[in-house]
Amino acid sequence: MPRNRKKQDSALSVGSWIQAALFCLLLGGTAMGYVWQKSQIHQLGSEVRKKEVRLEMLESDNERWQQLRAEMRSTQKLYERVRKLGLGLTMPQPEQVLRLSDLPLDAKQLKQSEPGEYRTVKNTPRRGRL
Repeated sequence: MPRNRKKQDSALSVGSWIQAALFCLLLGGTAMGYVWQKSQIHQLGSEVRKKEVRLEMLESDNERWQQLRAEMRSTQKLYERVRKLGLGLTMPQPEQVLRLSDLPLDAKQLKQSEPGEYRTVKNTPRRGRL
């Protein structure tokens, strides 16, 4: 005997409603996570670009300062500045120059340098010492 259609359970039960809701939440959460991740990537990319621009600016400033320092340390520029400021500075007399030795205390005395002559001493370790 056939069953009455009115007594059959409805096609959409509570379990299928819960399953559909969980699927929608999962899909929506995944989509929101994707959008959040993309926005983070965009934000980090813009920060990296800003920092690269700042780095290039600092590198150019550093190069400019190095050139200025090299220019200010050149003897010609120093002489021009002394002349411009009227300091009246001149080259020291040979007897006014004090020469310091970087020789060890037990080393033999070297020959006296001529005025205007610059020498350096190469220190080498003795045999048996490291």
